[in-house]
Amino acid sequence: MNNKLNNLKNYDECLDWIYSRGSTKGKHSLENIRRLLDVFDNPQDKIKVIHVAGTNGKGSTSQYLASVLSETVKCGLFISPYMESILESISINGQQISEENFIAYINKLIPIVENLDTEGYHNTYFEVLTAIMYMYFSDNNVDIAVVEVGLGGSLDSTNIIKKPIASVISTISYDHINVLGNTIEEIAENKAGIIKDGSPVFVYPQEYSGAMNSIEEKSTLEKSKIYTFSKEEITDVTLNSEFNQFSFRNFKDIKTKLIGVHQLYNASLALMVLNYFKDEFNLTDDIIKKGILKTQNHGRLELIHKNPNVIVDGSHNDEAIDALIESLKTYDYDRLIVGFSILKDKDFEYIISKLATVADKIIITNIDNPRAFKLEDLKTEVEKKFNDVTSIENRIEAYEYSKSIAKNNDLVLWCGSLYLIREFIVYEKNNNSI
Repeated sequence: MNNKLNNLKNYDECLDWIYSRGSTKGKHSLENIRRLLDVFDNPQDKIKVIHVAGTNGKGSTSQYLASVLSETVKCGLFISPYMESILESISINGQQISEENFIAYINKLIPIVENLDTEGYHNTYFEVLTAIMYMYFSDNNVDIAVVEVGLGGSLDSTNIIKKPIASVISTISYDHINVLGNTIEEIAENKAGIIKDGSPVFVYPQEYSGAMNSIEEKSTLEKSKIYTFSKEEITDVTLNSEFNQFSFRNFKDIKTKLIGVHQLYNASLALMVLNYFKDEFNLTDDIIKKGILKTQNHGRLELIHKNPNVIVDGSHNDEAIDALIESLKTYDYDRLIVGFSILKDKDFEYIISKLATVADKIIITNIDNPRAFKLEDLKTEVEKKFNDVTSIENRIEAYEYSKSIAKNNDLVLWCGSLYLIREFIVYEKNNNSI
């Protein structure tokens, strides 16, 4: 065993160690994290959890829930992926875990994790992060934790909990089909794996009937009552590039700074959950409205630069791109300059074709990821749908170029990958852009 690793004091060394744990490489199981958390007396079963899964919208829904609940109780929030720092993944009432606490948990975990390695139970980066999250929330006696699933549901490491107080399922569409299944029914069945015996299930109105069928089958099996809503229940809608306002059931004139019509549905899903737990967490309509308005979710139609206006969006699958393009209708601009890159295991043909319908200019660049396109291959694909394409290898040079060619009333949009846009968010923050 590496003695240096057993005496980590440096935050960067801790990051190097957790990132070195890697991914599952397709071999998903709860056994590794089960053995790890057994050593620490299963902290995940000592806290109340609202568990959130879905293809798109689960991050926004989780943020809505945590923002409101933090108004009245001690609320933990676990999200993935993060935008700037791994510490964002774990927070309590909006305060992310400190470097000192993160280092302490890593030091506590290293000997156990490495011993489990020798027994054939390798905990990945995300499993270790999940373990830290459950330990931290338990040690801090949170009243409730909103836990966003990393991937899928059934075999996601967050699903080690025995029974959440609620399962929440956002919209389900095709993504990660190499892991979750080839049909919408299989993907939904995987995500419905978070449904547990007798816990209520709150479900976004699904576009695919097969998705809802899988959720209903699992709910029936677990004797869990389903709560859902119709999009027609959302009324009095005002959409613009600054905020959305709407009414939903008994909630009137709800305002959210998360932009796009899809955010009305994500917020309504959260409102359904919050209304159910009103008494348990001392929530009033005014508190709920206040928490919804305060909600932020970085990397989703986020304005990161002014003059010219630059927005970033992590959309990387069909449904998310459709929502993004619909949301662009709320913006006022002369030309749309689209900066773009994507991983080659995504439905790039559909996404490129949709972006080509709204772009006046497209700029492409690289993504720092082994699943990324070679730039010349991506350019070939884009040029099948769009003529005016500029490819720039260096990401920051590509980003700066997109700003340099924008005139006063042009809009610059960067999208296609969270790996890409997180780099620009950090870059602009370091340059104090907004």
